[in-house]
Amino acid sequence: MKVAPQLTLLGQAVGGAYDWEGSDTDAAYGVGDAAIQHGVDALLWQTLADARGPNAAAIRAALEPRVRAAVTRDLFVKRDLERVLDALAGAGVAAIVIKGTALAYTSYPQPWLRPRTDSDLLVRHGDLPAATRTLQSCGYTRSAALSTGELVSHQIAFERTDANGVDHVLDVHWKIVNPQVVADALTFDDLWRHAQPAPALGHAARVPSTVASIALGCIHRLAHHQGHDRLIWLYDIDLLASRLQPADWDLLRDSACEQQIAGFCLDGLRAARECFGTHIPQEVEATFEQAAPNEPSRAYVDGPVTRRDVLLSDLAVLGTWRERARLVREHAFPSPDFMQQRYGPNTRWPLAVLYLRRILTGASRWVRS
Repeated sequence: MKVAPQLTLLGQAVGGAYDWEGSDTDAAYGVGDAAIQHGVDALLWQTLADARGPNAAAIRAALEPRVRAAVTRDLFVKRDLERVLDALAGAGVAAIVIKGTALAYTSYPQPWLRPRTDSDLLVRHGDLPAATRTLQSCGYTRSAALSTGELVSHQIAFERTDANGVDHVLDVHWKIVNPQVVADALTFDDLWRHAQPAPALGHAARVPSTVASIALGCIHRLAHHQGHDRLIWLYDIDLLASRLQPADWDLLRDSACEQQIAGFCLDGLRAARECFGTHIPQEVEATFEQAAPNEPSRAYVDGPVTRRDVLLSDLAVLGTWRERARLVREHAFPSPDFMQQRYGPNTRWPLAVLYLRRILTGASRWVRS
């Protein structure tokens, strides 16, 4: 997927290569606004400490309240997540902290440099009931914000507001992403086998290995956010890739080809290289380039894909007509709680009307796409 020029420019700013003294004020503030949009505002604030010129000082001052808020919020998030992970371990539920939160506490110099609105946990499917009971005992309630099912979505959202008014959201996954074509590319057992401790989150915390985190980041970027890129995801990949030793690159190459996600990894690494100069060994890039065109997930890499493309891909991957019918049913008829939240908690329309509205609006989007 082609990297937008704005991302390349923003990558230069975060990396310290932007000419703040030579830029006009409007352009400088445009970079600051883009940094907020792409989740790298704290990183830019940090970089600007060594930049010269009034524009750099002004942007840093404008970003500082956001950074202070992130630092403060992280204190509450960290404490709550430690408590949750200890409780899950005590209940016999093995959990892996994944995505942004995992990286914040293991790869970044300070966790508040990696923004996130929620924390993502991966558990075995069979542990979902115990995980749900444990989170409820920690004060969390299940959110209706996500449409869930056995096939349409592989995660459940939980939320709570603590005594200080801080909102906490946990997304509990049993597969890494929703699209069927790569949902099982990295299973819980695959990740647990090589999971690493995360001491900053307590003795019970486990996160994926560096190699697995790169693969997860590259998959998430295209399979979960089709056609919508953010610089923070590319910064994650660059940060992780900089830690790889030759043996790690060999492992990434071999596992990505085996799981048929070479195209995802190649696209993510190349995009990170365009923005941050990420090093990719020539032999690894050549192997990925050869393997990618033959993978079933190629459409996601070529992108962007529409909702219709995703559904058709899911239907093609599922092995039986029973599963295909269930997927369509879960798309068309999600839970009543989800319908009420999505289409208005204060509406007086009967539930049947809400379902009809969903089907008609969904069909309209299909036609437009």
